[in-house]
Amino acid sequence: MIESSVKFFLQRLTNLLLQNPEIFLGLQDQIINIKSILSEKIWYFEEINIRIEKECRVALAWIQELRVSIHSIDDCIDEFIVQVKNRNGSDRNSLIDEFKIRLEQIGSRIGEIMNRMPGNTERVSMEGMAFSSSMTSNSDSNYVLPYYLHSCLMYCCVFPESYQITKGRLVRLLVSEGLVQEKIGETMEDVAKENIESLINLGLLVLVESKSDERPRFQVDPQFRVLVHRKMEEEGFIASCGISVESNDVIGSNVRRVSIHVDAMNIPNDLNGARVRSIFMFGIEGRLTEEAGFDRLREFLLGVKLLRVLDLEDVKLRTLPDEVGDLIHLSYLSVKNSDIEELPASIGNLRNLQTLDIRWNGKLVKTLPVGILNLIQLRHLKMLKNSGVCGMVVPGEGIGKLKNLQAVTGLYAGEGVAGELGCLSQLRRLGVMDFTEDIASELFVSIAKMENLLSLSLEPKHGNINGDMLPPLEPFTPPPLLQKLRLEGQLGTIPNWFGSMQNLMKLRLGFTHLTENPTQVLQFLPNLRRLSLWQAYDAKQIGKEFCVAGGFPKLEFLTIASHVLEEWSELEEGALPSLKCLHLHSCLKLRKLPEGLQNVTTLQRLNLYPLLDDHEERLRPDGGAENYKIKHIPVISFITTSRVNSLVSRDSS
Repeated sequence: MIESSVKFFLQRLTNLLLQNPEIFLGLQDQIINIKSILSEKIWYFEEINIRIEKECRVALAWIQELRVSIHSIDDCIDEFIVQVKNRNGSDRNSLIDEFKIRLEQIGSRIGEIMNRMPGNTERVSMEGMAFSSSMTSNSDSNYVLPYYLHSCLMYCCVFPESYQITKGRLVRLLVSEGLVQEKIGETMEDVAKENIESLINLGLLVLVESKSDERPRFQVDPQFRVLVHRKMEEEGFIASCGISVESNDVIGSNVRRVSIHVDAMNIPNDLNGARVRSIFMFGIEGRLTEEAGFDRLREFLLGVKLLRVLDLEDVKLRTLPDEVGDLIHLSYLSVKNSDIEELPASIGNLRNLQTLDIRWNGKLVKTLPVGILNLIQLRHLKMLKNSGVCGMVVPGEGIGKLKNLQAVTGLYAGEGVAGELGCLSQLRRLGVMDFTEDIASELFVSIAKMENLLSLSLEPKHGNINGDMLPPLEPFTPPPLLQKLRLEGQLGTIPNWFGSMQNLMKLRLGFTHLTENPTQVLQFLPNLRRLSLWQAYDAKQIGKEFCVAGGFPKLEFLTIASHVLEEWSELEEGALPSLKCLHLHSCLKLRKLPEGLQNVTTLQRLNLYPLLDDHEERLRPDGGAENYKIKHIPVISFITTSRVNSLVSRDSS
């Protein structure tokens, strides 16, 4: 869609002048001139919003010419930034003078193209994606996607058809790519979330709720993928390598993104002149841990100096090539769940990096490279180890200087870090591990300054393994906007402030081993939608006090895991009025489901992992004594204890 190409490029030019005034000193007039030429007839791009009829060949050719020209300007600017980085004195001045002339030539070229804009007599009926009312939930007979939803939907189709996309990952990618429209008073992340919700409401994205406590995931509705892929091919949005045996894996010269599938040896040798901005890898098996695959990746990175996105999630490799540090335009780097053992020191060169995701790498050294403190544009620092559970150490002092940070997870907050966190006024999400009493008061003071904090996770060292105690939480006052809270580790008592969290939507209590029933307070939280009680309450029996009539008014997902629970006797009628999914996990002694469960008519899914063998007999539809409690539930999943034991025995042998 040419409208998205033009508008997102104009947005980028504005941000470049604001964020890099020293680089573009003396070039402002030329850049503003290019902006003016493209902005002068912005209404025209808004009118050609759906699809150009095939007979309008002149209009099609004009749009393609303009799109290629915009890409060319984008490339020139990025190459200039690379070249000017290490220039000083007369060399720098000469380069700026040369680039000034180049920008003036580009401005003239763009002006000439705009003067050849197809007129109204062409009967252009738009060139984006249109969906009929029979295809979407929209009531209009022919709904036209705005340019920003058009780009968001195409980006969702970057992922393989069966891939379940998490909202957080997509949001960070869209922001890093510059594919989110700016709105006054809102963060780019919030606007991206609104765009995703719009596509869900239109029925173009389908929510996938596979388990009770997982983050919601979604996929593009299959009936729309063909249409979207056709547009992606026309616009050179992405090229896929190795996706099938039949594919010829030719990369067009106008392609901006490449996805690599199945094998690292599918990494292309020849980019055919394409100035690739984003690399994705899916389903890569081995090979990158082998020398040949690693060398292939290193060689490839040498040819993509203008790269902005490098997504290696789930790709197994031990380290990143040092050449990653040369990708100075990189704004998104993910090696989540990749078995990486260390990050190269050169990562400190990535001054434009917005997202660094290093979660679920158990062998990763605990201390980050000192260069991490150079990443002044960093917005999301996602850290969490999956073995030897401990927080990641940010070396020295200085995390408080990363003023753009919105999310930090898996953080070790000792050695003065707890106090520095108070400088991060934009922080929306904070996850602290190795949480001890000696830093508690300092951390609480810092959190009190985070007026926009929406998500908080606190965990002592080995909190969910050895049952370590959380520091006393009574002195803590939760931020007023807090929506998500995760506490791991033993709690002596329920803090008094639990009942004050009016905006709380998601709560996990893990291994808290409370001796008093937390739901006596929690059921009155007006906005709580997800609750996970994982070894949270050490009671052998719970009854109707767990939830009174009207309790948990908005709760949709409830998880209970308990090694000691033997009986859940009764649910009061009218309790849990919004519940969609009940997940009972590791309740190895639970003998029966509560009387009154049959009255929870909103329940769509019941998970029982595992289920006692004799309990299965009582739940069977062919005469089971307890079947009346669950026969109204559409989806019931379970695995019996005997089946679990059989699988364990087979694996051990």
